[in-house]
Amino acid sequence: MGQEIRQATRRLVRSPVFTLAAVLTLALAIGANASIFAVVQRVLLNSLPYPDSDRLIELDHRVPRLNAPSFESMPLGLYYLYADRARTLEAVAAYRADELTLTGDGDPERVRVTRATTSLASVLRVSPERGRWFTSEEGAPGARQVAVLSHGLWMRRYGGDLGILGRPVTLSGVPTEIVGVMPASYAFPDPRVDVWIPDQVTRAMGFGIFTHTCVARLRDGAGVEDARAELNGLIADLPQSHPSSPLAVSLAEEKLRSTAVTLKEATVGSVTRALWILLASVGLVLLVACTNVANLFLVRSEARQREVAVRRALGAGRLGIARYFLTESVLLSIAGGVIGLALAWGAVQLLVAFGPPNLPRLEEIRLDGVVLAFTFTLSALAALAFGAIPLLHGAPLAASLHEGGRGHTASRARHRARHLLMGGQIALALVLLVSSGLTARSFQKLRAKDPGFDVRSALTFRIGLPDRKYPNRAAAAAAHRAMLDRLSALPGVTAVSASTCLPLSGGCYGNTLRVQGRPERQDAPRPIVLFRAVAGGYIGAMGMQLRGRGIDRGDVDRSEPIVVVNQALVDAFFPNQDPIGQHVASNKPPARPGEAPNLTWLAIVGVVSNTPIRALAEARPTPMLYMPMSIAGGPEIPAAALVGPNVAAMSYVVRSATPPFGLVSSVRRAIDAIDANLALAEVRTLQDALDRASAQMAFTMVLLAIAAGVSLMLGVIGIYGVMSYIVSQRTGEIGVRLALGADPGSVAGMIARQGGRVALAGITVGLATALAGSRLIESLLFDVSPRDPGVFTATALTLLAVALLACWLPARRAARLSPLDALRAD
Repeated sequence: MGQEIRQATRRLVRSPVFTLAAVLTLALAIGANASIFAVVQRVLLNSLPYPDSDRLIELDHRVPRLNAPSFESMPLGLYYLYADRARTLEAVAAYRADELTLTGDGDPERVRVTRATTSLASVLRVSPERGRWFTSEEGAPGARQVAVLSHGLWMRRYGGDLGILGRPVTLSGVPTEIVGVMPASYAFPDPRVDVWIPDQVTRAMGFGIFTHTCVARLRDGAGVEDARAELNGLIADLPQSHPSSPLAVSLAEEKLRSTAVTLKEATVGSVTRALWILLASVGLVLLVACTNVANLFLVRSEARQREVAVRRALGAGRLGIARYFLTESVLLSIAGGVIGLALAWGAVQLLVAFGPPNLPRLEEIRLDGVVLAFTFTLSALAALAFGAIPLLHGAPLAASLHEGGRGHTASRARHRARHLLMGGQIALALVLLVSSGLTARSFQKLRAKDPGFDVRSALTFRIGLPDRKYPNRAAAAAAHRAMLDRLSALPGVTAVSASTCLPLSGGCYGNTLRVQGRPERQDAPRPIVLFRAVAGGYIGAMGMQLRGRGIDRGDVDRSEPIVVVNQALVDAFFPNQDPIGQHVASNKPPARPGEAPNLTWLAIVGVVSNTPIRALAEARPTPMLYMPMSIAGGPEIPAAALVGPNVAAMSYVVRSATPPFGLVSSVRRAIDAIDANLALAEVRTLQDALDRASAQMAFTMVLLAIAAGVSLMLGVIGIYGVMSYIVSQRTGEIGVRLALGADPGSVAGMIARQGGRVALAGITVGLATALAGSRLIESLLFDVSPRDPGVFTATALTLLAVALLACWLPARRAARLSPLDALRAD
């Protein structure tokens, strides 16, 4: 075997073109497959980083008659109900996202906080790397506040100080003691969280608004379906178990239903289909590469028939011949696998650094033993496949040893094998090119979509006010007005305003809506309406199209009961009507069962364009309502009087005549003049927000385009290589034709037609395959049919043109042959 390896190495070194082509082809394909498999394995196949994570579920809900997907949040009353009475659940924890300003030991910093019940650590079965989790006593109202830091915040702000435990800090004005640091692998509920603090809640908070997300651990022997059935039974029993709570009774009457899912599905469900499609795409690239290298081996084996025949004549058996070819294929596959692994490592590093921020578990992606084993398996399979090809196409011994054997034209079986491989390359390349073309067309339409606001030259950031310093809505609104006044006076600022949530940021407060004078039908579906509390001039600062009038500074100062609605709300509630002058109210249950609710009616004064909530590719626009930020709402308002969202945290938009990021330092100084303990968070431009919203589709499009481009390149190289070999094999025949007076053009046409027929057959098979599988990528598209005729036609014509070019180049060379030289070559 050592001698065979040395000899095979020498043969490969003497054939640098073949060796380089085969190794680079394998390296590209294996590297692409290894890198995408690393993503799929870490994101989809790996368990979540918690003990027995398959038993963790997220307790989502939905109301069938509401035009809304499942709710991730729920009222605290349901959390206590499930924790007390659900027998399928071993433990339940509730948590909610928040943003607080961290001060002490450095500049103020806006940090992402998870307020969690003390049971979260036991549900997830995780422990801090240093220190401890908070206790049940620290989760009681009035207890001193403690905090557990993320590993990232500990390293970034405190330099990994080992004396961090017990250090006092301030979170939005509340003195807090650091009691623990979580491990680097802990990122619940997402890796952006910096701090966990106990959510000091009580049963008295009951069935208020939907504020908390719940995660639970199933008991041994219980499944997700068992938990759903039990939770639905508990919800249906609410009128009997909580008859004095109108909110609890209303949940049962609204037929709230549990849609609990595994925590893994809740975490990665949004990207599952896209990642499997990407893995299938690079799998097709591998098939194209394999057919390419298979053609190279087939051509190489035909050129070495005489050498093999000599070995057989000298007594080499089938095992010796197999070892002769397999040694080369193994060496090539090992080299391709090693280079491919290096390419995969670089691709994974780029992905983690620049991948879409909404790709779940992005920080976990890396090459590990499973990926190495996968790469080794691909390389081994490739080696066996390529090494076996020459063994399947052996020429008779006598013919191979004949003096003219070197001039033999390949048999029909060999021609069919080459043509089949060439047609397969074209078909696979077409499937990938169609998929890439559909996603590119979809991305083009997505970016061309009007977002409903002007993204040019606008800086955005978020400011949160601590409750201790700004204890009520009036104080918070006054602080925001003071900051808006400071910002509007900055040089270059042309408009400034604020809202509780901006487009494409999510996190908006939502509720159902009542229309004055219109009886509410209990059996009719009701859409969820999102509420934005805004400062004066918000519509103009965002550059939104307006009919009627907007909300100005005077409306906010006077707490005018007016609202501006978007076109989606008009379509849902006032079809074929003029909504201006109508009155609406945020729906709420009565204070006591049997009483009419005390609603706050708001007059509609204007209609604005629709804006996306979370993503540009939303299936349908969501009804939206804009109200003055001074109208009562927020956690300090009882549920019976709740009108709109809390305004302690507001997102600002500053439009300027100069580059937006040039304003950051001036904005910082203006905010410091009001309150030096406030921090700016999520500083970006509206254009950045728009780019982030399309990042996942762009990510998918780019990877599919790379896969299609590599496949096309390999396919063209394969076509050119096969046609060049055919020309070399038929040199004598071409010389005879030319010597007998054949026109060079007809000779070139003969060669080109032969390759063109194969290309047309491959394109036909590829079109049929792409049409049959087009529905698989439908979920990745936006406003584009998965069978878009323009994309299919353009792709087929482009591939046909490229294939014909690859055929024409060898044909032209054949037509330019000298008859004398061609006959001598034979």
